[in-house]
Amino acid sequence: MSKLYKLVVTGTFNAGKTTFVKTVTETEPVNTDKASHNPAEKKIKGATTVALDYGRIKISQGSAVHLFGTPGQDRFDFMRDILAQDMHGFIFLVDSTDRRSLEQATALLAAFKKHKNVPFLLAANKADRQGLSGEEIRQALKLPAKQPVMPCIATNKASARAVVERLVALIEGG
Repeated sequence: MSKLYKLVVTGTFNAGKTTFVKTVTETEPVNTDKASHNPAEKKIKGATTVALDYGRIKISQGSAVHLFGTPGQDRFDFMRDILAQDMHGFIFLVDSTDRRSLEQATALLAAFKKHKNVPFLLAANKADRQGLSGEEIRQALKLPAKQPVMPCIATNKASARAVVERLVALIEGG
């Protein structure tokens, strides 16, 4: 029996949300990146998501996943609220090479979990680089040992797809 899942990909600025959605989608991705005007952000990357990223993939037995990527900056938090409506679960992407971003990630995760009690998967992006382990990230975010943490490489289709499929399995498992 085919099902349709709405998953949200969220996380802090520069965690890799846009790249994740672009990499895993099987359709033409929708992207709302605009030039960064914030000098600190501009040093890191030239453009930033201002509304959403969107992609769609088919998974087992004809089921499909609609992926909605959120902006990472707090000034766009209203978009997170909109995109979280009716979601089945969310992927919380963190940059495993940026320890400083974990403090902001802790606050963002707490705020995002208030939207709806749905399963989520913590994806430790940039796992192909020297960085924090999944356990170090779990501890920094004060998550229980049972919370799934998965290494991820947002530029690798198989890696991104494995994250999506694992979250769907968590959703279907209750």
